[in-house]
Amino acid sequence: MGGRLFGETNMPWVTIQWYKGRDYETKKKVMKLVTDAICQGVGCKPEAVSVVFVDVDKRDWGSAGVPASER
Repeated sequence: MGGRLFGETNMPWVTIQWYKGRDYETKKKVMKLVTDAICQGVGCKPEAVSVVFVDVDKRDWGSAGVPASER
């Protein structure tokens, strides 16, 4: 079988949850850095790594029972 396509199962899968507001260039840079680190750490090819960003509003994220928007 040829190369992997988006939508197929790639492993490892990295999910980054953070507050929304980062621009595309920042996400692109972090995606590359995380992919490189995973490849170095586990010895896989970049094509095997998937990175997804979950942008969360501070009103939707809390710690110790308090929304981040109120900290």
